[in-house]
Amino acid sequence: MERGRLRLFAINKTEAEARALLDGGIKAIQDLLGIDDLNPDFIELFRVADLGEMGLDDYLHTGYDIPRAQLDPQAGRLRALEGYVLVVLSLAFRDLHVSLPDTPDLTLIGTFGAPAPEWTTTDTITSTSADLYSSPEKTRKPVSDAAMSGRIASIALLVIFLITGLVIWLA
Repeated sequence: MERGRLRLFAINKTEAEARALLDGGIKAIQDLLGIDDLNPDFIELFRVADLGEMGLDDYLHTGYDIPRAQLDPQAGRLRALEGYVLVVLSLAFRDLHVSLPDTPDLTLIGTFGAPAPEWTTTDTITSTSADLYSSPEKTRKPVSDAAMSGRIASIALLVIFLITGLVIWLA
């Protein structure tokens, strides 16, 4: 299962055909990708010229938070794109294993995304409040006599309350 990836496709269709895709909504895009169950919230089809002065690389950086380090090597190619593009986030596939078809209607321009964060550490927790959770020996203090007496008294009161309630209800 893939997460945190963005695929950018160029649409290889005439202006009229691309407009028909745009007007056809998610069903038309599903047909184009050959996938029946896509989440439309994570798909965007648009004309590059609609970005105006903003280049496609700037749009991907500001709109989708793609790191500049991934975009800068392809900035010239991204700025040269014309026509329509399709942005598909990995969340659009609803955690399904999907193989995208090789079709002349689409050209994969790139796959972008932040690398997965590394969660390993060699640091140890030094706070005394964390000792219970991080100390190698998982020793528990024995329950004191006072705590045990309190628990027994609470249970006894609960039983007396239930018996009293039962007697009142029956009477």
